[in-house]
Amino acid sequence: MKWIYFLKKAIASLITIFSFFSPAEILGQDWAKTNIKETQRVDIRDLGYPNVNEIPPNSSAISSLITARDGKIYGATSGEQSYLFVFDPAINKVRHLGKIADQQSVHHSLLEGADGCIYIGTGKDIFKEIEISRDQLNIETVDKSLWKDIKKYYNDYKGGHLYKYNPVASNEKVKLPGMKSEIEDLGIPFPGNSVYALTVNHTGDQVYGITYPDGQFFTFNIKTKNFTLVGELDKKIVFHGPERYWRSLSRALICDDSGRVYMSGTDGIINYYDPILKKIVSTQLKIPGDYYYNQFFQDYAVIEYFAKSANGLIYGGTSDGYLFSLDTYSMKIINLGKPRASRRLRCLTVGLDGIVYMIAGERSASKPCQFYSFDPKSGGFQDLGLLIADRSPYYYWRGLQFDSMTTGKDGTIFLGESERRSHLFLYIP
Repeated sequence: MKWIYFLKKAIASLITIFSFFSPAEILGQDWAKTNIKETQRVDIRDLGYPNVNEIPPNSSAISSLITARDGKIYGATSGEQSYLFVFDPAINKVRHLGKIADQQSVHHSLLEGADGCIYIGTGKDIFKEIEISRDQLNIETVDKSLWKDIKKYYNDYKGGHLYKYNPVASNEKVKLPGMKSEIEDLGIPFPGNSVYALTVNHTGDQVYGITYPDGQFFTFNIKTKNFTLVGELDKKIVFHGPERYWRSLSRALICDDSGRVYMSGTDGIINYYDPILKKIVSTQLKIPGDYYYNQFFQDYAVIEYFAKSANGLIYGGTSDGYLFSLDTYSMKIINLGKPRASRRLRCLTVGLDGIVYMIAGERSASKPCQFYSFDPKSGGFQDLGLLIADRSPYYYWRGLQFDSMTTGKDGTIFLGESERRSHLFLYIP
């Protein structure tokens, strides 16, 4: 029984070693911090059942989220393959609803129609860095070179589709790995382009969209199933960044209570589509950005994300990281400030308490996203730090990249992580 003696001696030695460290040191030292004091208010959900039908890595970056009228949260992913999923508060789980055909991306292009169906706009993988030419050293030709690189990337692309998904008919059907979602193909809005952003009108029977890279604005009538091409959203081709390989185009659309559809356009001016005149109208209001008026080249910020409050006031975030409000009745825009120095206000939503919650930061390892809030009553931003779901010793996860947000019917804030392996984050204010 000598082995028992030696085992006891080894355990005693380990206890002696660990006695020199605090419990925190034993568990590990973590440099990442959150400013959310009640950490039980942050949690995550896997995108499906692990080791059964969970949406796989490299295809799980959540790039679209919406709250349906029945309270369910629908999301879509981008990457090697796009997937559709639903979070049902009644069961407190995410259910994977299958592959979205053979598509790679759903970027800010998910909505619910008046018919209760979910409409999905697809495209090429938005997170993939395209190959950039290195032989153009003359600064006067950089924009032209970048544009050629982007067009080359889309050369053989047929175009993103608009799909229709019926939750009543398909939500209860369990999807196994490799299974496709039961969707109806409504067609390609504009050949050779991805669907870049979608929204629906106030009556829920008209879909509006933007294509990438050509920046075409289109409409789709849900009843007649007809597309109408309105025309170019932006007359200039600029690369304001911070992503060198992205053309600067409005990345979001929103419809106000009157039926007008808002976006940003040439020179960072807010425009709207008038459904009565059937044309795009300029407001002459410029979105906030970091503008340097002595530079010899032209560029401008674009809209990253929109959200609307209960009283109809629209909030927007820009690619330079600014939050602003837009009153479409008085046609007044207010620059509410910038929560952090680095660029991009990636996504935002308005809570049931009227507070605006947002994610700011660039898509880089050195400048990960952080969580902020803005109270319209008192003004000013609150830095909530990193989003960390800490359920140690069962699981621990830090969220560093996010591209979509929505507010649940009970006030829960849902955030779509957009990493190689992603989760649906929940924050309870």
